[in-house]
Amino acid sequence: MTKTRQDAWTGEEDKLLANVVLSNIRNGGTQLKAFEEAGKQLTRTTSACGFRWNACVRRQYKEEILQAKTQKKEIPPTQVDNNTKTIGRIVSREQSPPGDIMELQILINNIELLYKKAFEGAEPHNQVDTLEKHVLFLKDENQKLSAEKDKIEKEYNKLKEIIESSTRLLTSGARPIK
Repeated sequence: MTKTRQDAWTGEEDKLLANVVLSNIRNGGTQLKAFEEAGKQLTRTTSACGFRWNACVRRQYKEEILQAKTQKKEIPPTQVDNNTKTIGRIVSREQSPPGDIMELQILINNIELLYKKAFEGAEPHNQVDTLEKHVLFLKDENQKLSAEKDKIEKEYNKLKEIIESSTRLLTSGARPIK
């Protein structure tokens, strides 16, 4: 007999998660924001919502995601300002809603764009070199930790022998040396 987890996702929760994410896509929002919103409604963590979306729910809504992306509200194109060498969204004050929400969204979009640009030209062999160096570092660290573990085990065994011999002395009635 299989047990059902107390925190198992229900079909209704999956639908609510999908609706929130699709709505955010249509409105030009981020998935992270959608996961936060869904988490509040479902009393689950943002991470749990993100994991559930990516692991299960997203596959069931491929067509709806494409439709939501085509329905996405118009966001001004990303442009590079060659004079200041910065990447940013050009948004007129009339277009932006009151408050800092739009500015935060612009910042998030800029960070995402910079991240993509940073890894766009990354050559695979550089990544392999980096990973190989990391593996060598981890092997070296593993050897150091193994040596330390062996040293601690030897000291532990010595202490254990001392305790056992002193226990034998005390139980045999012998007096310890003062």
